[in-house]
Amino acid sequence: MQYKSFKIPCGENGRAEQNLNAFLSSHRIISAQKEFCQAECSWCFLLEYADDSFAAKNGGKVDYMKILSQEEFSVFSKLRELRKKFAAEEKIPVYAVFTDEQLSQIVKAKPADIQQMQKISGIGSSKAQKYGAAFLAALNGRIADCGENSTAQDEADIF
Repeated sequence: MQYKSFKIPCGENGRAEQNLNAFLSSHRIISAQKEFCQAECSWCFLLEYADDSFAAKNGGKVDYMKILSQEEFSVFSKLRELRKKFAAEEKIPVYAVFTDEQLSQIVKAKPADIQQMQKISGIGSSKAQKYGAAFLAALNGRIADCGENSTAQDEADIF
């Protein structure tokens, strides 16, 4: 996590406010504190934000093909297919299984076990226990039973 502070003087022409808004729109804010400083007649903001080094600054879209190596993108694509299969079986949106950001972090971190997978932001014990074994197996190039309704043949079709 990183921090950034802003001070917006009362009666200011809007430049400081524009800088604050530009920062807010281009970063993932974790928390924000604001306080009116009467002695200086200004608003002070302290922002805690995530340093997403690969986050896009143009509308939040990330091109993982540019961010990941060719080999990593190949694995990322396989994980997306596995995620799609889980989502279809459970009739939930794909991002409810794992987000693209989480999948890219899995590819980059190459967790060896479920405990390491849980260190990735947004992957708690519930998701790790439910999906972890299948995604770890896919990450390592092995075919594993991905769920109660799936078969080894279904998984072979994915890869």
